[in-house]
Amino acid sequence: MAMTMSNLVDQLRAFDPERALGLRPASPLVAVELDRREMVMVRVRRRRRGKPVLDSFRVQPLDGTSVPQSISQAGAEASLSAEEMQSLFQRTGTRPGRLSLLLPDNLAKITLIPLPERPPSRRHLDEIIRFKMRRAVPFRLDDAAWSYQILPAEGTGIQVLVALVRRAMLERYESALDGMGARPGVIDLCTPNLFNLCRAKIDEVGSGDVAILNCTRSYFSLLIARGGTLIFFRCKSHGGAEEDEEAGRNGVLTREISSSLSYYQEKLGGRAIDRMLVRTIGPPFDDVRERLKRLELPSVEAIDPLDMVEASEGTQIAPELRQRIAPAVGATLGRGA
Repeated sequence: MAMTMSNLVDQLRAFDPERALGLRPASPLVAVELDRREMVMVRVRRRRRGKPVLDSFRVQPLDGTSVPQSISQAGAEASLSAEEMQSLFQRTGTRPGRLSLLLPDNLAKITLIPLPERPPSRRHLDEIIRFKMRRAVPFRLDDAAWSYQILPAEGTGIQVLVALVRRAMLERYESALDGMGARPGVIDLCTPNLFNLCRAKIDEVGSGDVAILNCTRSYFSLLIARGGTLIFFRCKSHGGAEEDEEAGRNGVLTREISSSLSYYQEKLGGRAIDRMLVRTIGPPFDDVRERLKRLELPSVEAIDPLDMVEASEGTQIAPELRQRIAPAVGATLGRGA
């Protein structure tokens, strides 16, 4: 399975002759992840043999007004200036060009829609999705940019993975990029690119079940895949003001994961999570691991991007920083990770 939001914006659906002819990699070699408090850039260099090299990376603080707190607030006038983005490129020595732009999961509505059979045409499928999503978001569906992917299911049925965001928000971020000469070749979300990064570890489990937990300061997401195919996705924002986020994480995380695992067992035929892969920003990994062990999840591993890329010569990257850059690294590797 490969999850992408690259067709969220109409112009990104245009025919790309260089990509079609195999003249450049499908995924840009530069990725920028936006978060409420900071933005991250990574740049990799592919080699004919061996792992790609992480040429440059940087975490740059934001003032908290550039990225909305949740999808319900994504219509507010949060914006990112071209100057802020230009600074990030200059400090990493990166020339503006094609890149992947990653948004927080909680700025999107992500839904798995089960259907007993595949509709006879794309038009019929579009109508079904619009009908089911119309009341799922706190704004008009006409104001949304959305994308979907058809996933296999048992028998003749299908599952449709739908991701939907506010169009105006995307346009503001595109404007900031255009203002300094860059363009988003891919617009995507954070946790799907952890899936890309961890694909090799997921494949090692074979037909078993693998979970990815992404804990950030403003939300957490839980993804479960069976045999490499997504079967469950849930994203939960931490409510309240920033000073309440720590208390919100402590109370919500265990409760919501327990609820999600109950649904996984009762509705999805889940027997056991064979491997739990964790990325955490804010709460220490050891604390998260202890909470998960109380839920009878013994196999808990920290996601490490250096499993898939090499640091440039002489560069040491602390474990906390590896966690921070992991989604952006996954975006540069793309579906082939």
